[in-house]
Amino acid sequence: MDMKQLKYILLALVLLWNCEGKNPGGDASVSLGVNPVDLAFGSQDHAVKYVNVATQASWTATVSESWVHLKNASGAGNGAFSVSVDAFEGASERSAVVTVKAADQSATVKVRQGAGDAPVAGALVPQPAAFDGTKRSNTAYQLLIYSFADSDGDGVGDFKGIQNKLDYLDALGITALWLSPAHPTSSYHAYDVNDYYALNPLYAVGEKTSAKAEQDFQDLLAAAHAKGIAIYMDYVLNHSGKDNPWFKEAVSNPSSKYRDYYFICSNPSSEYKNFPMLKGTSYQSGEWKRVTSGAPVLTITKTEDPVKSGSAEWNIWMWKEGGNGAMVQFVNNGDGTYYAVVEMNGKYGLLIRPKDNWDAKFGAGQAGNPVEGTPYQLTTGGDDMWFTGNGRYKIELTNVSTQTLYYMGCFSDWMPDLNYGDVSTAENNACFQDLAASADKWINMGVDGLRLDAVKHICGGINSYNNTSNQTLLDKWYNRCNATYKAAGKSLGQTPDIFMVAEAWDGHNIEKGYYKGINSCFEFDYGYKVRDMLNNQNASGFASAVAAYVTDHTAVRPDAITSFFLSNHDQDRFGSNVNKNAARMKQAGAILLSGGGKPFIYQGEELGYYGKKDGGDEYVRTPILWDKAGQQCAKKGVNNKVDNAMLKAEISVEAQSGTEDSMLEVYRTWSRLRNTYPALATGTMSVAPVSGSTIAAWYMTAGSQKLLVIHNVASAQKKVTVSDSMAQPVAVLGTAAAAGTELTLGGNSSVVFAL
Repeated sequence: MDMKQLKYILLALVLLWNCEGKNPGGDASVSLGVNPVDLAFGSQDHAVKYVNVATQASWTATVSESWVHLKNASGAGNGAFSVSVDAFEGASERSAVVTVKAADQSATVKVRQGAGDAPVAGALVPQPAAFDGTKRSNTAYQLLIYSFADSDGDGVGDFKGIQNKLDYLDALGITALWLSPAHPTSSYHAYDVNDYYALNPLYAVGEKTSAKAEQDFQDLLAAAHAKGIAIYMDYVLNHSGKDNPWFKEAVSNPSSKYRDYYFICSNPSSEYKNFPMLKGTSYQSGEWKRVTSGAPVLTITKTEDPVKSGSAEWNIWMWKEGGNGAMVQFVNNGDGTYYAVVEMNGKYGLLIRPKDNWDAKFGAGQAGNPVEGTPYQLTTGGDDMWFTGNGRYKIELTNVSTQTLYYMGCFSDWMPDLNYGDVSTAENNACFQDLAASADKWINMGVDGLRLDAVKHICGGINSYNNTSNQTLLDKWYNRCNATYKAAGKSLGQTPDIFMVAEAWDGHNIEKGYYKGINSCFEFDYGYKVRDMLNNQNASGFASAVAAYVTDHTAVRPDAITSFFLSNHDQDRFGSNVNKNAARMKQAGAILLSGGGKPFIYQGEELGYYGKKDGGDEYVRTPILWDKAGQQCAKKGVNNKVDNAMLKAEISVEAQSGTEDSMLEVYRTWSRLRNTYPALATGTMSVAPVSGSTIAAWYMTAGSQKLLVIHNVASAQKKVTVSDSMAQPVAVLGTAAAAGTELTLGGNSSVVFAL
């Protein structure tokens, strides 16, 4: 072998090593993963299941069989696609393979479908009575103002947006709207209220002021009432916002009347016992927050003195409008007063603080901004102050004595708890009367009801609270608001009394006691039972438990209204709780709308939304996607934190409207049924004698009208014996057939008979 031949052999070996040793035919930097890798469907399974794709590259998914259907089958980077299957009547299981490719990587997902049942004769065709136009369903819709509908294109929901979508809500059969907190706030969710007497300027269209927001709100009230839709405001009695002027003055001024509106003291571990409202609770150190109290006085005067700063602890944080901030330290006069001389040419923002201590900042209060030559009292935690100058100014600081105090804020330092004093005489308490007067304003304006936040924690905190005291306080609050409601002559609700529903987040045995103080509470156990029933495909005891919820409540209070719901803004969405299974989500809606009590539909449930709180609460508070193009979506209202993999065109209102068997049309159908039949809307629920562990069956009765409701919560077809007449089916979800006394229901299928 000569040297030339050896050279070519060595070159070939190098090339071969480069190909085989470094991911032959592929890019070693690209990885690909899919989850799950096995999907199982029932023969009549209507479910839509999802496969998650993890990769850095563009990817596509294809399937080997035509009976398997993929949506969103391509993407770039991490994503997901959906899988659904056709109904199957075959005698043995069938399977298919989905192949996902990214660059030269590939992964597979096996799809299996169980054997089908023989076709069933006697398919039921629903023939409901004609809807007479009277909405009687008593169905409420939980709506987040900031993310429901944006009418002016700023990305945040508003009152006009809600008004513009009243036809949508009306078509959904809604008789009441529960609005998220509408007051001025420092957060997107608005549960830290800064002014109970005003409305959030962000929810106005045009001029972004509280006055314009109030005008738009009045327009919404009138338009909603014209469609027979009541409006419930979310009222936060447990706490205010830290930026509420009441709290700022309470901290700054020990002689202010607002000091008694809060739990403020210097040694909470021993002094908490001095607050009558905390009787029967224990001290919880983590629920008390520290704050610096004081009321320094600032005076700004023009001077010809040279510019001067010092090294004192007290300093000014100042910035020119639109520019960056800088710290200017005061000169210590040695007598407890301070000064600095600065140049100001233009508009400047100012805050005063001990050096580098933002927790003890002082700023503007209710008096507005400082004026040249006039002593100005600063407010603890106050807003940015603004001063427009032209030249050199001496800034003097006096009365700088401060004190470290503590206040109760069980949920957050941004939410100081409110103090109503001795609950036995709370109606005479100044804080109670102030809150009640603010509620009077909205009730007299036309508001039909209130939702009360976190009532279990009002008398106490998160870890220690007094249920008896809470119930006593709520009774006084309800009676006060109801007197205003009656005097105003308002009644769009189920009764001539104001509707008021409490969030007493606890098990049924605790929650039912709150009916001693209020006429409705959310039954949290209901949503958990529906979730577990569908996931476990076991309906044993469901109907009797739900019926008992209602009777337990009316035993405490004859006018009790049980409020049922699947999930809300503080929980993982129901869709995620049933693993995004569309058939279960549809049936959950049918179950909610075909039973007793007052149903609440949470924004987006009617579209099949899912979401978890893992990345933040915003992901369970997703805006409504109104159009396929995604142009009408108030994403800014949730800080643009949305799951774009879910907000695809097919989940939009536009795509689902008029599409048979879509989530939206299922909700519309069953809500219309509830509005049509008084027995569903306001009837009494009782267990029906239809046996089977996967069967939930009950009667709904009102006067001479009686309906039989049957749900098969299994994913597979079931046959049951029905002793009642099946001659008049008025609603069918999925598939149902009858022959003699035998009823055949497909997987996650439901039927209602008029008897």
